[in-house]
Amino acid sequence: MTLPARFRNSGRDRQTDLDRLGPLYLQIERALAGIERESTGLTRRLDEARTRAAVLLGNEDGIYFEREPADEARLVEAETQMMAAFHRLEQLRGQKAMIAGWRTEIEDSGIGRALRDEARPAGRLARVLRLVRGRMAAIRRLSRFSGWALMLVIIYATLSGIEQRPSVAWLIPDIERGLAFLAAATAFAIGYPRQRPLIFAAGLAAVISLELAQNWSPTRHGTIHDAWIKAVGLGLGFALVSGVERLKPPARSS
Repeated sequence: MTLPARFRNSGRDRQTDLDRLGPLYLQIERALAGIERESTGLTRRLDEARTRAAVLLGNEDGIYFEREPADEARLVEAETQMMAAFHRLEQLRGQKAMIAGWRTEIEDSGIGRALRDEARPAGRLARVLRLVRGRMAAIRRLSRFSGWALMLVIIYATLSGIEQRPSVAWLIPDIERGLAFLAAATAFAIGYPRQRPLIFAAGLAAVISLELAQNWSPTRHGTIHDAWIKAVGLGLGFALVSGVERLKPPARSS
């Protein structure tokens, strides 16, 4: 007896539908928002044009015969422009009705609520996180390079003479030091996800070693306060990456 064929479960089919129709639904939402913006702006400009045309027309008897040729030409041009604006508004109303119909059909396909949820800020974040997960190999390579490059900059900034030390004029030195180690820790945490405890320990050792090494420079001096600031930045970098990873969307059903 032949066993029945196996089919994907409903959860996976639903996710496939979301992946297929989700981008189209978002594009429809953007199109409708664009139509609404254009209609609002065009209606406002049309009202302003009607007001200016009324001033040129006037309301006194016989003004038609007294109107200057230049004013008459401007009125004819204004009428032509307003008719074009009315025609454009009709086009926009037709487009809005058509696209809104498409949106309704997609929503009635059974995944409307999920699509509406994906259009919200939380849903957009989930899509961004899925996109990031799909590019993680390239992101990790870039993060490794960035982490080592930042470490070289930090070493140079820490051990060079005070006059050669790079700095940001509008940043408080403590914030500057903390942000430098936060950025480096973030890059290393992304680039080496399986070695984070080892990298964190190495980072703490580097903080202490760099503070001690400053005592060999006549214009620099290491302090416990600076070491604490850098260590806090280091820890915040790893904590930031761990916190963002907890926001990742749930895995698809298989």
